[in-house]
Amino acid sequence: MNEIELLRTQLATERRHVREVAASCAATARGVPSAPAGSAPDAWRQACTEYLGCVLEWFDERDARLLELYTRRPAAEADRKAVAALGDGGPGREALERLAADTASHSRWQDLERFINGPWDARRAAVEALLATNPRVADWRAFGGIDADSICRERVLYARCLVSG
Repeated sequence: MNEIELLRTQLATERRHVREVAASCAATARGVPSAPAGSAPDAWRQACTEYLGCVLEWFDERDARLLELYTRRPAAEADRKAVAALGDGGPGREALERLAADTASHSRWQDLERFINGPWDARRAAVEALLATNPRVADWRAFGGIDADSICRERVLYARCLVSG
Protein backbone atom coordinates (compact mmCIF):
# COMPACT_ATOMS: atom_id res chain seq x y z
CA MET A 1 0.00 0.00 0.00
CA ASN A 2 1.45 3.39 -0.93
CA GLU A 3 1.34 6.51 1.23
CA ILE A 4 -1.62 8.08 -0.57
CA GLU A 5 -3.64 4.90 -0.07
CA LEU A 6 -2.76 4.92 3.63
CA LEU A 7 -3.91 8.54 3.96
CA ARG A 8 -7.12 7.85 2.01
CA THR A 9 -7.84 4.84 4.20
CA GLN A 10 -7.41 6.89 7.38
CA LEU A 11 -9.66 9.66 6.07
CA ALA A 12 -12.31 7.09 5.12
CA THR A 13 -12.04 5.48 8.57
CA GLU A 14 -12.46 8.82 10.33
CA ARG A 15 -15.42 9.68 8.12
CA ARG A 16 -17.08 6.33 8.85
CA HIS A 17 -16.44 6.67 12.59
CA VAL A 18 -17.94 10.17 12.67
CA ARG A 19 -21.11 8.87 11.00
CA GLU A 20 -21.28 5.91 13.41
CA VAL A 21 -20.82 8.01 16.55
CA ALA A 22 -23.34 10.63 15.42
CA ALA A 23 -25.87 7.91 14.53
CA SER A 24 -25.37 6.15 17.85
CA CYS A 25 -25.88 9.38 19.81
CA ALA A 26 -28.98 10.29 17.82
CA ALA A 27 -30.43 6.79 18.27
CA THR A 28 -29.84 6.95 22.02
CA ALA A 29 -31.51 10.36 22.12
CA ARG A 30 -34.54 8.79 20.40
CA GLY A 31 -34.67 6.11 23.10
CA VAL A 32 -33.01 3.34 21.10
CA PRO A 33 -30.31 1.84 23.32
CA SER A 34 -27.08 2.48 21.42
CA ALA A 35 -24.69 3.31 24.24
CA PRO A 36 -22.41 0.46 25.31
CA ALA A 37 -23.98 -1.83 27.88
CA GLY A 38 -23.27 -0.67 31.40
CA SER A 39 -21.89 2.69 30.35
CA ALA A 40 -22.67 5.81 32.33
CA PRO A 41 -24.82 7.93 29.98
CA ASP A 42 -23.09 11.22 30.83
CA ALA A 43 -19.58 9.77 30.46
CA TRP A 44 -20.50 8.10 27.18
CA ARG A 45 -22.11 11.26 25.81
CA GLN A 46 -19.01 13.24 26.85
CA ALA A 47 -16.73 10.71 25.12
CA CYS A 48 -18.82 10.97 21.94
CA THR A 49 -18.84 14.77 22.09
CA GLU A 50 -15.06 14.83 22.57
CA TYR A 51 -14.54 12.44 19.67
CA LEU A 52 -16.79 14.38 17.33
CA GLY A 53 -15.28 17.70 18.38
CA CYS A 54 -11.75 16.53 17.72
CA VAL A 55 -12.34 14.82 14.39
CA LEU A 56 -14.77 17.40 13.00
CA GLU A 57 -12.19 20.07 13.81
CA TRP A 58 -9.54 18.05 11.93
CA PHE A 59 -11.82 17.89 8.90
CA ASP A 60 -12.50 21.64 9.10
CA GLU A 61 -8.75 22.28 9.25
CA ARG A 62 -8.22 19.97 6.27
CA ASP A 63 -10.88 21.84 4.30
CA ALA A 64 -9.07 25.12 5.02
CA ARG A 65 -5.71 23.65 3.94
CA LEU A 66 -7.26 22.20 0.81
CA LEU A 67 -8.87 25.51 -0.07
CA GLU A 68 -5.52 27.23 0.36
CA LEU A 69 -3.73 24.56 -1.66
CA TYR A 70 -6.13 24.80 -4.61
CA THR A 71 -6.45 28.58 -4.62
CA ARG A 72 -2.68 29.03 -4.96
CA ARG A 73 -2.51 27.20 -8.26
CA PRO A 74 -4.44 27.22 -11.51
CA ALA A 75 -7.31 24.75 -11.35
CA ALA A 76 -9.62 23.10 -13.84
CA GLU A 77 -13.29 24.09 -13.77
CA ALA A 78 -14.25 20.82 -12.05
CA ASP A 79 -11.64 21.47 -9.36
CA ARG A 80 -12.95 25.01 -8.80
CA LYS A 81 -16.48 23.63 -8.34
CA ALA A 82 -15.27 21.00 -5.89
CA VAL A 83 -13.34 23.59 -3.89
CA ALA A 84 -16.42 25.85 -3.87
CA ALA A 85 -18.36 22.95 -2.30
CA LEU A 86 -16.17 23.28 0.78
CA GLY A 87 -18.23 26.29 1.80
CA ASP A 88 -21.58 24.49 1.59
CA GLY A 89 -23.42 23.62 4.78
CA GLY A 90 -21.13 25.20 7.40
CA PRO A 91 -18.22 23.65 9.21
CA GLY A 92 -18.59 20.55 11.36
CA ARG A 93 -17.31 22.31 14.46
CA GLU A 94 -20.11 24.86 14.14
CA ALA A 95 -22.72 22.07 14.17
CA LEU A 96 -21.16 20.56 17.25
CA GLU A 97 -21.14 23.93 19.04
CA ARG A 98 -24.91 24.17 18.52
CA LEU A 99 -25.21 20.77 20.15
CA ALA A 100 -22.98 21.78 23.07
CA ALA A 101 -25.60 24.25 24.22
CA ASP A 102 -27.72 21.29 25.33
CA THR A 103 -26.15 17.83 24.85
CA ALA A 104 -29.17 16.15 26.41
CA SER A 105 -31.50 17.55 23.75
CA HIS A 106 -32.92 14.79 21.60
CA SER A 107 -33.50 17.08 18.63
CA ARG A 108 -29.97 18.52 18.76
CA TRP A 109 -28.39 15.07 18.44
CA GLN A 110 -30.76 14.27 15.58
CA ASP A 111 -29.90 17.62 13.93
CA LEU A 112 -26.21 16.76 14.22
CA GLU A 113 -26.82 13.35 12.68
CA ARG A 114 -28.74 14.93 9.77
CA PHE A 115 -25.92 17.43 9.26
CA ILE A 116 -23.27 14.68 9.31
CA ASN A 117 -25.22 12.49 6.86
CA GLY A 118 -26.21 15.44 4.67
CA PRO A 119 -24.07 18.54 4.01
CA TRP A 120 -20.97 17.31 5.86
CA ASP A 121 -20.91 13.95 4.09
CA ALA A 122 -21.60 15.59 0.72
CA ARG A 123 -18.64 17.90 1.32
CA ARG A 124 -16.46 14.89 2.18
CA ALA A 125 -17.51 13.21 -1.10
CA ALA A 126 -16.64 16.38 -3.06
CA VAL A 127 -13.23 16.53 -1.41
CA GLU A 128 -12.58 12.86 -2.12
CA ALA A 129 -13.53 13.34 -5.78
CA LEU A 130 -11.23 16.35 -6.02
CA LEU A 131 -8.31 14.53 -4.45
CA ALA A 132 -8.85 11.29 -6.37
CA THR A 133 -7.10 12.81 -9.36
CA ASN A 134 -4.22 14.28 -7.36
CA PRO A 135 -1.15 12.02 -7.45
CA ARG A 136 1.07 14.41 -5.46
CA VAL A 137 2.02 12.86 -2.12
CA ALA A 138 3.15 16.28 -0.86
CA ASP A 139 -0.38 17.65 -1.42
CA TRP A 140 -1.91 14.70 0.44
CA ARG A 141 0.49 15.18 3.35
CA ALA A 142 -0.21 18.91 3.50
CA PHE A 143 -3.95 18.46 3.24
CA GLY A 144 -4.35 15.46 5.53
CA GLY A 145 -2.23 16.48 8.48
CA ILE A 146 -2.23 12.79 9.38
CA ASP A 147 0.60 11.21 11.29
CA ALA A 148 1.01 8.28 13.68
CA ASP A 149 0.04 10.44 16.67
CA SER A 150 -3.21 11.63 15.09
CA ILE A 151 -4.12 8.09 14.04
CA CYS A 152 -3.55 6.82 17.58
CA ARG A 153 -5.51 9.74 19.06
CA GLU A 154 -8.45 9.08 16.75
CA ARG A 155 -8.46 5.38 17.65
CA VAL A 156 -8.31 6.07 21.41
CA LEU A 157 -11.12 8.63 21.27
CA TYR A 158 -13.24 6.34 19.10
CA ALA A 159 -12.67 3.39 21.44
CA ARG A 160 -13.95 5.51 24.34
CA CYS A 161 -17.23 5.91 22.42
CA LEU A 162 -17.49 2.15 22.27
CA VAL A 163 -16.68 1.35 25.88
CA SER A 164 -17.04 4.56 27.89
CA GLY A 165 -18.58 4.21 31.28
